[in-house]
Amino acid sequence: MRRALAALVVTVVVVGLLVRYETRPPARRNPESALRTPAPIRSPAPKARPHPPGSVTGRGPLVTTPFSSIQVQATVLHGKLIDVKTLSLTGDDTHTRALNARAEPILREEALRAGSADIDVVTGATYTSESWRDSLAAAIEAARVD
Repeated sequence: MRRALAALVVTVVVVGLLVRYETRPPARRNPESALRTPAPIRSPAPKARPHPPGSVTGRGPLVTTPFSSIQVQATVLHGKLIDVKTLSLTGDDTHTRALNARAEPILREEALRAGSADIDVVTGATYTSESWRDSLAAAIEAARVD
């Protein structure tokens, strides 16, 4: 009986201490963390390179996922994809914005290499990748129709 009472008292004390335990974020944050608040990118505006004569630009629809909204623009010349621009890529939280920032250049590069929207998804950014491809496919179709 004494052991049971001692075990009960120790359990109550430990639970009480755990309930009162306060956590704090680390004093020094990891600058490489994907969960950091990204600093706004302040790069000089890229020089607009004119598209060749005869090229047509089309915009895809604004596609929404549970986490982001995405819109892509495509430029086509003689039926071939020659330029891709992401017009809108938002994220609800820091983690999503970090994933989107990592995935977007990969998607753009792969689309230009493939010359179409028939590209693989970026690991860890499936919703973003699929939505980006959908918007790109619609943008290419819009450009080809014009």
